[in-house]
Amino acid sequence: MAKLSPTALVTSFGLALSCMSHAQNNSQLLLRASTYNGEQLDQSFYNKLDLAFSTDGTNWRRISTFPVMPAYSRDASLTRHGNEFVAVYTDAFTSTNGTFGLARSTDLVTWTATNIKLKGPLLSNTTPNNTWAPEWFVDGTNYYVALRLSTTQSNTYGAPGIGYVECLDPGTWTNWTDFTAIPGVSPTIENDPFIIKAGTTYHLFTDHWDYGRSGNHAILHRQSTNHPFDGYGAPTNIAVNFTSAPAFVASGVSNYTAWEGQFVLPLGGDNFRLYFQAALQDASFCIESTNGMQSWDLSTMRRLLYDGRRAYGHGSVIAINPSAGLPVAAVAAYVSRVEEIPAQTVSFVQGNPQVYGLYDLSAYQANRLAGRSDVTSNPTSYGLYTDASIMDLNLGGIILEKSGSNAVLNLQLQTATNIAQGFTNHLTNVVVPVNLPGDRHFLRVRALGPQ
Repeated sequence: MAKLSPTALVTSFGLALSCMSHAQNNSQLLLRASTYNGEQLDQSFYNKLDLAFSTDGTNWRRISTFPVMPAYSRDASLTRHGNEFVAVYTDAFTSTNGTFGLARSTDLVTWTATNIKLKGPLLSNTTPNNTWAPEWFVDGTNYYVALRLSTTQSNTYGAPGIGYVECLDPGTWTNWTDFTAIPGVSPTIENDPFIIKAGTTYHLFTDHWDYGRSGNHAILHRQSTNHPFDGYGAPTNIAVNFTSAPAFVASGVSNYTAWEGQFVLPLGGDNFRLYFQAALQDASFCIESTNGMQSWDLSTMRRLLYDGRRAYGHGSVIAINPSAGLPVAAVAAYVSRVEEIPAQTVSFVQGNPQVYGLYDLSAYQANRLAGRSDVTSNPTSYGLYTDASIMDLNLGGIILEKSGSNAVLNLQLQTATNIAQGFTNHLTNVVVPVNLPGDRHFLRVRALGPQ
């Protein structure tokens, strides 16, 4: 098979996506950064930066069969600055150094990682214990990271809680403001902050991970018209009915879970898609709003799949136009997985034959039996012989051996005076050469009366 050049590879890949994608404007390709684990996923992926492409937002395919970063990199959030992709992430499940991870890449395959250490008065008299779930919020040319900080030893939900830092040198990513807490947000039961601006309104989403108690199944939504990190009103639990969504019920995921890792993707106008995960249940979902995030349509909920298997992981999603800057290395890594497609495709087709207009095993068996019945009930329609005609062809034990078109018929006349005593040969046998041309020929011996 001829090999494509990197340029041709990107072009052909972009054209394919243009034909496949109807859900995104400008034939955009969705790129998701996520970390944790998933169904039948090798443990090498656990808590590692994992990237996947999608054209519909629910079915995802990993760029590679290996994580793109070997270091601990959980709760990944991805943004783009110029020709560079920048990810921030939780760099340790529990720690005492008050840092979050930051990694940079221009091709989505090779990453350079460092750590950003928090600073400021809220940290001056304590030892930071845990820094969790950093999330990008880009407002014009301003690059902020919202995150949770606990300065209480051995307590991942201690004060000061959810706050933010701003990068003062985007592109270099070394100079950051002090950590500032967001007022009005619980310092002990809320986590995974996400902020999005729609029009002149800022929307803050957090999860309420009061697992197994009254706060269960809570994704909290606040709005502010003043500032991305201030002026928020009382929260609304937008996820109170999520477990009744048909897609959630059909998934078989236990109700005994908690939502977390929420992320909102704008779809244009007042349309938005919310991504979230079912904690400890190895599953992620998305759901859509058509009225500016004021309510969410349960009928739109979908379960996320990675390489055909259920996915799990806190992550972010960004849209990329394939014809305007899709990294060649990422596409090459993605396309290099083509050798995995045949086996997966065969398995999927066998499990879902009706999707492709094929018969499943039971339908095939029914058709086979129906066809047999058609033939046996009316053999003459198919050029076959009936039972009566086959009986007429019974030669009483005569066997011919045919060589080409020639055969020899050996006849031996036998007589008997008592059938019980058997027959004896009478005279010598008669050898009759017979010409039987073609693949099918019939011969019959008749006893004639006196002339």
